[in-house]
Amino acid sequence: MLKIKIVAVGRVKEPGISSQIAEFQKRIRPFAELTHTELKDEGLTKEAAKLENHMGPNTYVLDEGGKMQSSVEFAAFLKKAEGEITFILGGPEGVAPEVKQKSKLISLSKMTFTHEMAKLFLIEQLYRACMINSGRGYYHK
Repeated sequence: MLKIKIVAVGRVKEPGISSQIAEFQKRIRPFAELTHTELKDEGLTKEAAKLENHMGPNTYVLDEGGKMQSSVEFAAFLKKAEGEITFILGGPEGVAPEVKQKSKLISLSKMTFTHEMAKLFLIEQLYRACMINSGRGYYHK
């Protein structure tokens, strides 16, 4: 089973977004083991040290300058993934350069989103990828 870890700086405070995240987490459970950690927003230097503790060989930072993929491409990427895959979402200041240098960069969009929305969009895309990879009907057509 695919193991996915999301490490995000800052808590999701908006109740509507939080409930949607919880719903997608529930839907993902049959397909992947999903864990998430929320780190305190403490500025780039302190956050970098804490983020590095969560990094492994398959770590991806969400960044507007990262590689963009369609939902189908993202699903294929996850299908090939081995071991645990970690996604890092920065706080209001983004992610420290040293963390970015030690990982790969992916992008949800060229636009910038709040960390709360980015987390929701990422989890929704993870669910969509699970559906695409299992041949189920949650497509984007």
